[in-house]
Amino acid sequence: MTLSIVIPFMSPDPQHFSEMLAGLIACDFSIFSAVEVILINDGSTQRYQQEIAQFTRAAPFFHVKLIELPCNHGVSYARNLGMKEAKGDWIALHDADDISLPQRFKKSALFLQQQPEIIAVAGDMLVFNEHRSEELLRLFPIHHHAICVDNLFYCAMAQPALMINRRLWLNSGIQYTEQMDMAQDWDFVIRLSQYGQLANLGIPLVRYRQHLKQRSADICGEFANIHVRGIWQKQLTHLGAKISPTLLQVHGHLSPYWLWQLSDISQAWALNADDVRHWAKEILHQNETSQYVSAAILAQKIDRLQRHWHAWKASGNPSTQIQYLL
Repeated sequence: MTLSIVIPFMSPDPQHFSEMLAGLIACDFSIFSAVEVILINDGSTQRYQQEIAQFTRAAPFFHVKLIELPCNHGVSYARNLGMKEAKGDWIALHDADDISLPQRFKKSALFLQQQPEIIAVAGDMLVFNEHRSEELLRLFPIHHHAICVDNLFYCAMAQPALMINRRLWLNSGIQYTEQMDMAQDWDFVIRLSQYGQLANLGIPLVRYRQHLKQRSADICGEFANIHVRGIWQKQLTHLGAKISPTLLQVHGHLSPYWLWQLSDISQAWALNADDVRHWAKEILHQNETSQYVSAAILAQKIDRLQRHWHAWKASGNPSTQIQYLL
């Protein structure tokens, strides 16, 4: 079997870029007859010639292809271009500053080979920051129906760990939406889920680097990026919910991706209990009719989110953090 690794980049830290490439060299590619690495320079003023040349010398078993765009077109455009150039049976997506764990590509490809109906697979992430000693393990739902439910709230597949069945993807005609920033991965995964089956392996596949240059690093205090709000609204509309500013506000502030992590917790604290109850009732009732996602899994998710919010409020202190035991 053959593999294509697509890596768009736009002015990453040279040290981070080198560590990402070194991580590829350390991975197990023993099951692949050929591996191509497609690097797309999306208008970086620095061309990273030294880093790429060193990588090519150190890994002669890779077929390295460099595409240099004269100006910045955005990550979605660059990723689409790289995927179009890919020739492998499987396409692995990779960010320019994350580090793949050694078994990532082998385990993902074997899973796709054994599950030919799956269009894309990903896994969990070890989130790290070189200025801190601890790492956070970010878990994602494993099965397709659970992924679809969680996609109502946040991107339920880690794009830095994503591998795609190229044949199924070509048949789908699905591409990344250009002119989207932090939500382009979520938008892509949702549309994939409407075409074919998705899965997560339930094990960490990448080390995801958090740093100040990321879009998510400066969104504390805002309700949500315009594209995130658009996806919430589109998803709830597909489900059949009657959208109102209040319903959307409750949905956003109770979404696991935002609550007590990236948004202003004062806005989540200020939610009205009646509005939270109405949100839950509307979501569950409308989904019974539309059957947009699994009713049983959605009911569990809504119950859990309400439970967490009510317990948090009952603590009497907005700075209280919830500890998850199971």
